[in-house]
Amino acid sequence: MKQTTFELAGLRVVPGERAFTRLPVTKLLSGTTLTLPIHVVHGAEPGPVLGITSGVHGAEYLPIRVVKGALERLNPPVLRGTVVAVPICNPLSFARGTRITPDEDDVDFANLNRVFPGYRDKAVFGIGQPHSSDRTLTEAIAAVITDKILTKIDHLVDFHSSRYQGIIKVIQQKGQEGRQAEITQGMCRALGLGLIHEHTDNPKTITGQAAQMGMSTCVPEIGGGRVSAPAEEHCVTMGIRGIFNVIKFLDMIPGEIEAPARQLVFEIAPHVRPTTAGYLVSRFDPDQLFMGEETGIPVKKGEVLGTLFDPYTFEDLETLHSPVDGILYITRRSGPVEAGSHAYAVADLQVSRWID
Repeated sequence: MKQTTFELAGLRVVPGERAFTRLPVTKLLSGTTLTLPIHVVHGAEPGPVLGITSGVHGAEYLPIRVVKGALERLNPPVLRGTVVAVPICNPLSFARGTRITPDEDDVDFANLNRVFPGYRDKAVFGIGQPHSSDRTLTEAIAAVITDKILTKIDHLVDFHSSRYQGIIKVIQQKGQEGRQAEITQGMCRALGLGLIHEHTDNPKTITGQAAQMGMSTCVPEIGGGRVSAPAEEHCVTMGIRGIFNVIKFLDMIPGEIEAPARQLVFEIAPHVRPTTAGYLVSRFDPDQLFMGEETGIPVKKGEVLGTLFDPYTFEDLETLHSPVDGILYITRRSGPVEAGSHAYAVADLQVSRWID
C-alpha cells in the first residue's frame, strides 16, 4: 500500500515531508484572528495518525518543549504514518499564563478541558436544544479542535503539567473495550513515566471526546512551573523519550521501548490541601519527584508532608500529613499558599499494583 498525501485544514503534506499551518478559529475584538498552530510530520510509509496536544491549559507550558523536541527529532522518511501536533490548544490562556480562557464572559465554560466537543447537549437556560450560536469563545476553540483535528487522527496523547507544583504520572482512561482499550493501556505503559493513574475520564475533556470518537488516549502530566532548570531538562528528556516510546509501540518507527523496570498502576489518589492560608514549609521539593531512581516519593501514612505558619504573626497553623501509605506524585515547593490550594497528592499503595 502506497502512502498518500495527508490533508488537514487546507494543508497538503506529501509523503516524507513536514509542514506547519495555522487553523483559524474566529476573529477577536483586537482585530486579529485567533488561530491554532498545527504541525504535521507525514511519514513516507502508511501507518496510523498520532495526535499530540499540549497547552489545553495555558499555564501548563513545560510540555511545549517536549513536543518541540520530539518533532525536531522525528525523521519523516523513516516514519510509518503521521504525527499531528498542536502545541498550544488555547493560545489565549497561554498568552496570559492562566488555566482558563481570560476575560471569558461566561466563566462556567472557560476551561477548554471541560467543554468538548464545543457543542452543548442541552440549553443552559430554559429547556430544549441550545441554539447554534449559544457558544462561548472557549467552546468555539473546542469545536474547531473536534471537527478539524480529532477527525483526522487515530490515537491521542494529551500533555499536561502544573503551574505551582511538580507532577509526574500518566492518566489511563477506564471504560474502553477491545482493541481501543488494549492500545490505550499500551500507550500509557510505553510512555514510561513510572506512575499510571487509572480513572474514568470526563467526557468533556479532549481525551474524553477523543475516546468517544473511538480513539485510544493517554494523558501524561509532567513537570511544573516551579521546578529547577535541571529538573525541567530531565522532564523534557523523559517526555521526548515517552513520545518516541509511543511511536515505537504503534509500530510507526523501529526500535525498543525504553521503559522503567516497573511501574505503579493506581486508582485511589487522595489530595492533601491546606484548610487555611499561610506560609507552607514543604518537606519535599518538586525536583525529588523526577530525579530519583524511580519516579515519585515513597511516604508512610501519617508522615508529615508540610507545615503552615502565619507569615504575619508567625503562629503555627496546620500540619499536613499523608493520608495513606503511598507514592507522592504531586508536591508543592515551600512558599505562600491560599486555603484549598493544591499541595500534595499520593497514590494509595494498598489498592495499587506494580507491573513490569
